[in-house]
Amino acid sequence: METTTPFFRMTYITKSYRMGDELQPVLRGIDLTLHEGEFISILGPSGSGKSTLMNIIGCLDTPTSGEYILHGKRIAEQDANELSRIRNREIGFVFQSFQLLQRQTAIENVELPLVYAGVPEKKRRERAAEMLTRVGLEHKMTHFPNQLSGGQQQRVAIARALSNNPTILLADEPTGALD
Repeated sequence: METTTPFFRMTYITKSYRMGDELQPVLRGIDLTLHEGEFISILGPSGSGKSTLMNIIGCLDTPTSGEYILHGKRIAEQDANELSRIRNREIGFVFQSFQLLQRQTAIENVELPLVYAGVPEKKRRERAAEMLTRVGLEHKMTHFPNQLSGGQQQRVAIARALSNNPTILLADEPTGALD
């Protein structure tokens, strides 16, 4: 029997989208509980609701019904500022399409979540350099995304997702472009 309090719990999460006059259900009663240190993979065919579920977990979207509790907080009760803080400090995102800023260097892209978190410039530069080194891109820190291969861009996205040491890492096909 589990005795620790889960840091993450979803109870009967549903999500439907309106298509004309009809509601199209995408998620139907998802129950999910995670304790610190656990990890899961969400698998399914295209159109099965994986991205929708990840968007709800990442506080980018809201469920139609159900309850989502993260670190004891009911997500539905949080205002926009608190949701932004949660996304910045608690959740790391690795998007399938990288979402790198094209006019920013690799190190500047990795620094971005740290800028929003208010980390001082020297400390965020050190942290971003450390993350890029961890993914093997220490020699590409000043390169722009268009100067990097798809796999290198994906590693920049991974470094950025890890830069704030998030409690949740959401990765949508994180190895699809890795070299």
